[in-house]
Amino acid sequence: MPEQTATDPRAAILTAQYVALTTYRLDGRAVVTPVWAAEREGRLLIFSNPAAGKMKRLRNSPRASVAPCTWNGTLTGAPLTATARILATDELGGMWGALVKKYGLPAVAFRLYDRVRGLLRMRVSAGIEVSLTP
Repeated sequence: MPEQTATDPRAAILTAQYVALTTYRLDGRAVVTPVWAAEREGRLLIFSNPAAGKMKRLRNSPRASVAPCTWNGTLTGAPLTATARILATDELGGMWGALVKKYGLPAVAFRLYDRVRGLLRMRVSAGIEVSLTP
């Protein structure tokens, strides 16, 4: 009988193609959003529209959880509690670098679109850093 190995939930999240990011409304209700996430130094980096609901919720509370998921948000692994923070503007280059390294050409397209928006003095993407709690 083959030996079964337990999958490390932390590793599953850090390497997942899509991650379900759960943020919380002021009344405590959870809102789950499937996102791209790239790992850097044990943390997840995520890009977002700065006007998105998850950004508003994170400005109110850093409480979050993450789990590996499919493109439409169906969980494929165990969720872990986390804290999240909105990245400063000068940290966005590192976020894009990690996303491009993981996702390749599609992420390059998003980054290029973001740069053009910046040149036109339009609102650019925001970044989120998620730290898994031990």
